[in-house]
Amino acid sequence: MVVLMVAGLSSQPLQAGIEQQRQLFHDASLALERNQISRFKQMLKQLADYPAAPYLEFDAFKRRASQTKPQQAERFLKSYAELPFAYHARGKWLNVLARRKDWENYLKFFDDRENTRLKCLAFQARLNLNRLEGLNDEISKVWLRGYSQPSDCDPAFAYFLESHDRAQQVIWLRIEKAFKARRPKLARHLGKKLDQQAQAIVATWYQAHQRPERALKKLADSDDNEHNRAIIVHAIDRLARRNSLKALEYWNLIRDHFNFSDEQKNQSQLRIALSTAIQHKSEARTLLTNLDPSIMNDQAYLWLARIQLRNRDWSGLLHTIKRMPSHLQQENEWQYWLSRSMEAEGQLTDSLSLLEQLSGKSSYYGFLAADKLNRDYRIEQEDAASTEIDENEFLANNPHMLRARELYYLDRLIDAKREWFQALRYLDQDQIKQAATLASKWQWHDSAIRTVAKTPHRNDFSLRFPMPYKQQVLEHALARELDPSLIWGVMRRESLFDPLARSSVGALGLMQLMPSTARRVASSLGMKRPRKSDILRIENNIRFGTHYLKTVMNRFDNNVALAAAAYNAGPGNVKRWLPSDTVMSADLWVETVPFKETRNYVQAVLAYSTVFDKSLGKNTLMSSRMDDIKTRY
Repeated sequence: MVVLMVAGLSSQPLQAGIEQQRQLFHDASLALERNQISRFKQMLKQLADYPAAPYLEFDAFKRRASQTKPQQAERFLKSYAELPFAYHARGKWLNVLARRKDWENYLKFFDDRENTRLKCLAFQARLNLNRLEGLNDEISKVWLRGYSQPSDCDPAFAYFLESHDRAQQVIWLRIEKAFKARRPKLARHLGKKLDQQAQAIVATWYQAHQRPERALKKLADSDDNEHNRAIIVHAIDRLARRNSLKALEYWNLIRDHFNFSDEQKNQSQLRIALSTAIQHKSEARTLLTNLDPSIMNDQAYLWLARIQLRNRDWSGLLHTIKRMPSHLQQENEWQYWLSRSMEAEGQLTDSLSLLEQLSGKSSYYGFLAADKLNRDYRIEQEDAASTEIDENEFLANNPHMLRARELYYLDRLIDAKREWFQALRYLDQDQIKQAATLASKWQWHDSAIRTVAKTPHRNDFSLRFPMPYKQQVLEHALARELDPSLIWGVMRRESLFDPLARSSVGALGLMQLMPSTARRVASSLGMKRPRKSDILRIENNIRFGTHYLKTVMNRFDNNVALAAAAYNAGPGNVKRWLPSDTVMSADLWVETVPFKETRNYVQAVLAYSTVFDKSLGKNTLMSSRMDDIKTRY
């Protein structure tokens, strides 16, 4: 029935039918929200053949869960076991059973999921039912975490410590993990479970975490024992992150007076060396170069290489790249800089060979290589789906995807994405390409981009780099004298064109504006203070985002690399990262930006803008957006 209904979407009458069902879904949802249950049930019957109807059942289940009987819950969860919401419905039901203290049924329904709170409630259930075999082994996996755990874990933890034959030892293990995870309050809380002498050690450790330099002054003359050595190493780590040279001074003073393990010595030396690099100290190059090769990790190699880049130490860079682990050395980034260092050292044939290989790639380093060789970019459109897609037939064979489409049109985007990516698990590579093409057709660009990324196909630029909201982008680009390709480049990097995107730190919308930034921009434009819902509106988001982008462009003399970095990390950071004594080429500067996120961001925006240029019929060189970086702006 569903297939017949959807199969004719291209015809006007059946299209009208699906639109009516979508409206009926909205009406039913509103009736449920208003607790108009009879009306809701009546409309639900009318939607029996509608693909997204189970989500109304899910909504109703969540509302009535506290009154639901186990047999009813079991039938519901069994009926919809294949739908993504089943996982969340089960979690809701487990919480109901826990509140009822129905431990027998809790264990019956518990699916051993990784949710810590629900897992700890399962421990409580087993304790209440005296099902103790193997329990401590499972509790220990949660106990030995360096982070605070939900209060529902407390009964299990109490049992674990009371029944453990080495309780003091496992308390100490967690204290160490807590300090390592930078959770000193948890460590201090755990210390209260120890005797007074041990509590004094934890107090010393806590002070070393909070005020490492003051603690190191005292610890320099302390007894050489296991706890003091661990505290000193922790204090060195903490101090190095704030003041690497002061940490180096204390380490040189202390290290020969304590019997540190090789691991502790290596840990301290590596942390100091990395911190001097991150803090742009001149001593960093020597400290990293002198590290024993056995303790060099990826981060150490990368920082040493970037320091050598910043200092134009081409000979040292050549040596460092050749010492890198192969997985780093083969990355486009280091193949490009290997070529540059070979060129500087007179190894022209090998340098050109590497650039030739890179120049065929449609990427940041590929475009840099092509510019150096004066070659055209390889941005040639190839359709991911090799044949025309019969949407109706495709969806008829993919119920998850059919529901995803309907949920997308119903503005239930989280549910839509869950269905969509569950559907992809059952598709082969060709079908995934077809799915990406359909998502793009529906203007669901973020899912289209994420979907095609799951395939080796990278040359369908119309899928990977669409240009939505064209009228708004071109209008604001003209009004603010901005390059539209740059606007789309920022938008693509920030949100994959998802107008409802929300980041973990609170950035909103297409151009991922922090509310505070949007409010400042709105004020400067003479607009009222926007709410979050206002910031998410497409027109507002593009207006605010382009205005802010123009602000940072003006702040840094229209240098695109600096403006992109400022859009991501703030103008203050960019100012601190400027070269101190001489002009630096933009590719060198970008490579030595200390924040990996910002470094990748700038490279992506520059490369994406170049791809959008091609779509607009422009042959702009990426290097034309990469003016040399001055010492002051």
